[in-house]
Amino acid sequence: MSRPNFLVIMTDQQRADHLGCYGNSIVRTPHVDGLAARGTRFERFYVANPICQPNRAALATGQMTSVNGCRQNGIPLGLDATTYADVLRAVGYRTGLVGKAHFQNVSPVPARMPEARGHGDPLPEPVDLARRSQRRGPDYGHEIRAHWVEDPDRDVPRPYYGFDHLRLCIGHGDQVEGHYSRWLTQRLGGAPDPRGRAAALPASPRDVPQVWRTAVPEDLYPTAYVGEEACAFLRDRSDDPFLLVASFPDPHHPFTPPGRYFDMYDPDEIPLPESFAHPTRDRTDLPRHIRRVYEIGAEKPDAYWPFHSDAEATRRMIALNYGAISLIDEWVGRILRALEDSGKAGSTIVVFMSDHGDYMGDHGTVLKHGLHTHGLIRVPLIWVDPDRKPAVSRLQGSAIDFAPTLLQRAGLKCPIGMQGRDLLAGDAVDLPVLIEDAGLAFASDDGRTASRTLVHEGWRMSVFEGSDLGELHDLEADPHELSNLWADPAHAERKAVMMQHLAHRMIALRDTGLLSTHQA
Repeated sequence: MSRPNFLVIMTDQQRADHLGCYGNSIVRTPHVDGLAARGTRFERFYVANPICQPNRAALATGQMTSVNGCRQNGIPLGLDATTYADVLRAVGYRTGLVGKAHFQNVSPVPARMPEARGHGDPLPEPVDLARRSQRRGPDYGHEIRAHWVEDPDRDVPRPYYGFDHLRLCIGHGDQVEGHYSRWLTQRLGGAPDPRGRAAALPASPRDVPQVWRTAVPEDLYPTAYVGEEACAFLRDRSDDPFLLVASFPDPHHPFTPPGRYFDMYDPDEIPLPESFAHPTRDRTDLPRHIRRVYEIGAEKPDAYWPFHSDAEATRRMIALNYGAISLIDEWVGRILRALEDSGKAGSTIVVFMSDHGDYMGDHGTVLKHGLHTHGLIRVPLIWVDPDRKPAVSRLQGSAIDFAPTLLQRAGLKCPIGMQGRDLLAGDAVDLPVLIEDAGLAFASDDGRTASRTLVHEGWRMSVFEGSDLGELHDLEADPHELSNLWADPAHAERKAVMMQHLAHRMIALRDTGLLSTHQA
């Protein structure tokens, strides 16, 4: 199998332990569990950035977000970036993406542009580097949700970051636009649009943020659209090798699984995480801008920021998260059957993964942003290769390793500037995992909100910009991250070792993509 096919199934905001094969005894995921049983399940696979858009850019390019430029939500991946889809397309692969891409911005609200620093007269715009370097304009507006609301029949120039076949879902829960909108309108046949909280069924729970009982039926929900489009792609009779990314927008909030999946799990039977009774808001060992993130979430619990939630509401959200995951699993089964029916299963590598996790009750909080606790940064990675025996890998991996692993399996060299490594190489050893995070600039008066995390040798260390405070956790002795050892003199040596690892890893992951053209 020198040029295998690749079927990549991706979910949005799903922590690793919300799968049966990763030890969850409640959520029912038989089809994903079946993939794990016949593939390689990576136990220690981490994000390069804990937020949607930047980590998807890291997965696509094999580069840290400080290198590809997509440091945070709101900065598109450059149109001149080289993705693994670009490389496969260049050697003859048929490339397709159905579902969520999030390579570009989805919000129409412009961010405040930075001003030139220092004293003196303002710079003319042509020499204001901060403004010149922005990725903006019509070519970077293809995933703005509002544009698709205004014109559901619009389309996107191809290839789109290496994908010739494109069917977009933009948004989450039942609030999804993109190509899905046109498909939904056709299926509704003139019936009213059932999307969103305003159209929710009367039996929706009250006073639970991010939750309503959607009026969208199971067969019209975005998960069904992604599944149907993936199956249609697989039915193509072309003999060319293919790459298909089936990218589900669930189980990301809001939590609106349709039909029977809304009640599939009883909230009263959902256990809360061990750390639930140790809320982040009670901590005094965190910088002000980190604590402010959770305060913003409390002020706007139906937005995007993390917030503390009571036990009843948290159990409800976890139960609905499980429902959304079980619906995805059902469609994973249908996609795999379509692959079998195509006759290409024996030459196809199947991957299951997610872009990042969710607090889901850890330390009394839900959603993302803020601290880099394990439920947020550790994600599933299952690699099913017909030529490899089933295995459980303890090798520590990063999102930047995905693209090189895929390209090496295709028998292709990795482009210059791609920073990750092949996780399936026989001589692969553990490397420290570096996690970058720009933070929320509006959570601080001076905009200094970035953090860097290092995971290595059973420890997690997080360093916060502009602060002497930090986090140091022994993940083996303290898997629920209840005891911060940052200021503990007994662990000063370990802290120093981790700091050295952090410095070395940041040096190793510098930008090497821009090459010198002469020796001097």
